[in-house]
Amino acid sequence: MLRGSHHFMNVQVENLPNCITTLHVEVEPEKVNKAWENIAKDYVRYAKLPGYRPGKAPRKIVEKKFEKQIREELEKQLLSESCREAISEKKLRVLSIANVEDVEIAQDKGMHFTATLVTAPEFEMPEYKNIPVTVKSGEVTDAEVEEAIENLRNQYADFSDIAERDLAMNDFAVIDYAGTIDGKPVHDVFPKAGKPLSGNSEFWIRLTPQSFFPGFSEQLIGAKLGETREFDIEVPADFAVAEMAGQKIHYKVTIKGLKEKQLPELTDEFAAKVIPGKNVSELRDLVKVELSREKAAELDREKRGQIMQHLLGKVECELPENLVRGETRRILAEIVRENQARGVADELIKDNEKDLIGSASQGARERLKGTFILLRIAENEKISITKEEYQQHLAQMAARYGVAMDKMLKELEKRGALEQIQEEILTGKVLDFLSSNASVQTT
Repeated sequence: MLRGSHHFMNVQVENLPNCITTLHVEVEPEKVNKAWENIAKDYVRYAKLPGYRPGKAPRKIVEKKFEKQIREELEKQLLSESCREAISEKKLRVLSIANVEDVEIAQDKGMHFTATLVTAPEFEMPEYKNIPVTVKSGEVTDAEVEEAIENLRNQYADFSDIAERDLAMNDFAVIDYAGTIDGKPVHDVFPKAGKPLSGNSEFWIRLTPQSFFPGFSEQLIGAKLGETREFDIEVPADFAVAEMAGQKIHYKVTIKGLKEKQLPELTDEFAAKVIPGKNVSELRDLVKVELSREKAAELDREKRGQIMQHLLGKVECELPENLVRGETRRILAEIVRENQARGVADELIKDNEKDLIGSASQGARERLKGTFILLRIAENEKISITKEEYQQHLAQMAARYGVAMDKMLKELEKRGALEQIQEEILTGKVLDFLSSNASVQTT
């Protein structure tokens, strides 16, 4: 930057709200002239001008003919170089250069321009070692092992037809049903209700007081195979589609099957069915190991969550609005996708748009603020990611989505997501560091 004692640039920094910084940069004539000469020399060397052999045309003529191109190249070269130098001289944490304007080159070849930068937020770094964290014990109890074994028995249960009696509570019924309000299918009257309220065929239902609607199962007690029953159900007050509360739905239900569940006995044969070659006591051991692994992962998530909440509560800062907007859009798309996957009707999503946007924007601000804090800690603690870690992470991603590595890389590059993935790996490492330095209490 400093050549002898001569400085080639004068920079004024103006900080604006929402992480915008404006640089007013003046570049000395000496530097501009030098750059102009170098570019012009190149043009002289390669310019084809009528009446001159290549490289032999006088510089003045070449400069006159190609002034526009030389000027453009000069601006491009000097702007990026001067911006870089100004940023490093003023130690700015720049996320992106939003735009460059008011570019002027004076008679004496002095140049000045204004650059608008989006910068990382400034904040006081809170104390981040010994963050207090409270978690449950990671010990696996015998009762939890037994419960997991019961779940396995349930997964391998058989269903047999009930021949000699009628439907009772806790049985499974296979039914065809249709639900109407004033003779019309429920979802025609209330589109948000979703199609399943209007009807299904060969539908399995376990008769419990809460199945489907409170009171629905009771109406089927004592039914025989092939029997059809009709009854009204009142929609409960706390139903998801609020305007349906208190509505009467008329149901017509035909019993297509009566089934009862039979759990397999806990024998070595059963154990071998679950995991080939294992007996009951080995199955118990494996279940315990798996539960320990799940608990450890759960505790880790819990610790990370508490660490982030702690840090977010300690830092107040402005955020770059363009990033907040982008992140809000991403989170909103995630929420909508999740709701659609859960079968929430599009009308219901549309109705709650305001709330969804509000919570997406809140989530976006927290996620961004958290990332900035973690990146600053990475800088402080000299935490970085190695090439191997990056490769390994990408390989795991490819395996998880079942795609070829190069195909996935192309796709990620197209979406401009590679930088974000590096950031995620790095912030993950910082969280590991914080987690291992947290002061943990077990309840």
